[in-house]
Amino acid sequence: MKNITIIITVSIFTLFFNSQIIASEYSGKTKSGGAAVSIAEAIKHAEMAKAHADDPQKIVQHAEKSLEYDKKAEKEASGKGNARGVAHIAASIKHLDEAIKHAKMGHADVASKHIDSALEEMHEFEPFD
Repeated sequence: MKNITIIITVSIFTLFFNSQIIASEYSGKTKSGGAAVSIAEAIKHAEMAKAHADDPQKIVQHAEKSLEYDKKAEKEASGKGNARGVAHIAASIKHLDEAIKHAKMGHADVASKHIDSALEEMHEFEPFD
């Protein structure tokens, strides 16, 4: 009986630790997916900012997150020598900066127009990876 308890305990710990290792390996792969993953996240947050077109605080929150991913995509694209992609991302970054600036002043309508322009540029981005 004592052996069965030991075997069950060891099995449970083994399953737990193996699942933790697998989970950490999987999450590591999804976080470093290159410029394509970063731009997809930037688009997702810009779309959320656009959805909150009447709430300047929400626009700022989501536009700042989009900007963070956009800058990451710019860095990844420039590292791959994707000059055309970098140009679109740079334009998108300028529009996001303007959107954040206007949203902080309470100009949600102007901020929304800049979000739209940023999204257009993001959708033009073609990753090399």
